[in-house]
Amino acid sequence: MHNCFMKKTDIKRHLQDYSIFNKRKTTVNHAFASAQSISDTYDVEKVNRAIRLLGQDPDNDLLCVYCDKPAETWDHIRAVVENGEFSGHGHTISNLLPCCKNCNSKKGNKDWRIFIEQSKIDQLTKDKKVKLIEEYIKQNRTDIRSILTHECKEELKELNIIRDKIFELMKEGDLKSKLIREKVRGKSNCA
Repeated sequence: MHNCFMKKTDIKRHLQDYSIFNKRKTTVNHAFASAQSISDTYDVEKVNRAIRLLGQDPDNDLLCVYCDKPAETWDHIRAVVENGEFSGHGHTISNLLPCCKNCNSKKGNKDWRIFIEQSKIDQLTKDKKVKLIEEYIKQNRTDIRSILTHECKEELKELNIIRDKIFELMKEGDLKSKLIREKVRGKSNCA
């Protein structure tokens, strides 16, 4: 039986100075990378066709493509951000699959093929799922990364300059926060 009770030592993680840059750099970087992604316009017919490609009825409740339980969310087949950069796969129909929360959580940023291969379903079902998803992606795909790198070089350069300025301001905020903490510690009981 796993004990989930809190211990007094758990307070340690709260008894430390906060760093704007260290705690939020990844969040800001992710936001800039994600902002480069386009999203498909909601088109009922396009969505219906895509869901039918998965062997599902778009007018009924959707099932998780990985485990066939009721879908509760949409899984990004491929991560929007990889290694701190926009992956080229966005919020598009070709990159979103109906999914249960459990599979979405377990899959994380793992390659969808590997996730299916590691699942506990029989090989025939795995092969069918891979084939369905491959066709789904193929029928709905947009090569966003290629368009960005060929058509938006200057804009991407400017966007990265803006992001880097924000990082510098976050570091400056950390320095000011440290000075404030030092003054407060000098006048209070906090040690």
